[in-house]
Amino acid sequence: MVHPSGKSSAPAIGEGEPGTTPTGSFLHRTPGDVYKESSLPTEKPVFFLHEIMTTPVWTKTQDESIETCLDFMMEKGIRHLPVTNESGKLVGFVSDRDLLDKMKSYEKEMPVSDVMIKRVLVGTAGAEIRQVTKVLLEERIGCLPIVNDDNLPIGIITRSDLLRLLLKYPNLSLTI
Repeated sequence: MVHPSGKSSAPAIGEGEPGTTPTGSFLHRTPGDVYKESSLPTEKPVFFLHEIMTTPVWTKTQDESIETCLDFMMEKGIRHLPVTNESGKLVGFVSDRDLLDKMKSYEKEMPVSDVMIKRVLVGTAGAEIRQVTKVLLEERIGCLPIVNDDNLPIGIITRSDLLRLLLKYPNLSLTI
């Protein structure tokens, strides 16, 4: 945006949108403001998965069709789906990409167990987020199902959950 003085500035978030008030972009703060914010005490020093995981977690059983699972994921607005056996224990995992790859007319009625990932990395509710973040990065995966001692899914943590955490607590300290 160019002011009458000829100087340009970054537009404020919400500027020009009806019913909103300009709040300023967090990307265009002065160095002094950033320094002041970074010296403030962090609101919470350590986070555990049970504090930020999405729960309850949506699941489907291994005998459901690929098409049914994909439709379910689209309906719920999710990209990752833990797969369970009849007793509710985690036996696999699929992503929307896994299922979209198999949506040819002759494959969409196959059971999801034919395409699910059977070696699933899982987390526990008491794990620290920095451990989970390291696993997500090193294994190049987008999420981690959280299970209890009986291997029943109780939640899920995604990269998006971790990004939301960083936005909520910009001064987050992950030290004990």
